[in-house]
Amino acid sequence: MRIGIIGLGSMGQMLVKSLCKSGVLQPEHITVFNRTREKAQNLRASHGICIAESAQEVCDKADLVFICTKPLDILPVLRVLSIPASVHIVSVAAGVSIADLETVHTGAVSKVIPTVTSQELQGVSLFTCSSRAGMEDREELLTLLSAISQPQEVTEGEIETATILTSSAPGLLAGILDSFAQAAVRKTPELDLDTARSMLVETMLGTALLLKNEQLRFDQLIERVATKGGITEEGLRVLDKTLPAGFDELFVMTESKHAALKTLVQNQIKQ
Repeated sequence: MRIGIIGLGSMGQMLVKSLCKSGVLQPEHITVFNRTREKAQNLRASHGICIAESAQEVCDKADLVFICTKPLDILPVLRVLSIPASVHIVSVAAGVSIADLETVHTGAVSKVIPTVTSQELQGVSLFTCSSRAGMEDREELLTLLSAISQPQEVTEGEIETATILTSSAPGLLAGILDSFAQAAVRKTPELDLDTARSMLVETMLGTALLLKNEQLRFDQLIERVATKGGITEEGLRVLDKTLPAGFDELFVMTESKHAALKTLVQNQIKQ
């Protein structure tokens, strides 16, 4: 299988690095194109991939092409390309639906929401495929995603909410943990902030491994830690006063952002 990647922003670069790291593909089977050639040259120097002279060249050489441009650039980019029907087009952008992609490509199309944690071959990659995607198309995509993450198929109705739990979550969790560390330092100034952050990173890693390796539910782990009337139980009561409303507001905000982006994409289609 030969794949192409158009656009080398954070997600495009992550896909190159993680696919090469996993060994699922030989570097020479990955062809990339980016308007700023320097990014492509840096990846070629470090990973041995191929650089195309144009986005069209990527589509001519690849069996599967990841489109990693900004959401509002995806349809304009695809419209000007002559893409063989045999090429599987995979968008990594929110706000651009399967139906939108099918307006500019007659072959198989899919959506994938990757995560930066795939650079460590961890995390969840969300995906949904069009009805035009055959068994071979799906298997090839799953082979790639399984090498760098845990693939999770979702419907388009689920993908926006699920994105917050997967692709957005590393940044959100980092923000939560940083607030946790800074609160600790405010309470005990002699505690070094970097030390507090390091403690939380190691604790988060250990917690994730414990949950995964012992297949524990969140409530089961809480039961192990939170003794009756103890600090953890009381701490959870404190958090329960503010966290649920904060997370509800988070999902309302993301729904609004997705709706605004979808409107802009639909305006592109009508033009």
